Amino acid sequence: MPKKEYDTFVLGDPAMVPEEKETELIVRDLTPADRRYKYRSAYVTALVSKDESKYPDRLWIRLGKGQLQEKPWSIKILKELNKVPKG
Repeated sequence: MPKKEYDTFVLGDPAMVPEEKETELIVRDLTPADRRYKYRSAYVTALVSKDESKYPDRLWIRLGKGQLQEKPWSIKILKELNKVPKG
């Protein structure tokens, strides 16, 4: 099965994103089965790592103004949360 790809926006320093700990974040699905749902956002609990091969899926990091970071991270989505994140 091919890797799924997601992206997320990081408003501060990407180095401050907790690695290898359960983290709540908003991700956008870049590779849905149905193309009509590309960029669908979901609020999830996930494990993330700067090591691209640590977890099964790929996570692209974007800075606050949308600048795409050069290297992808890896992500393992544990569950999709059914709530609105605090702003």
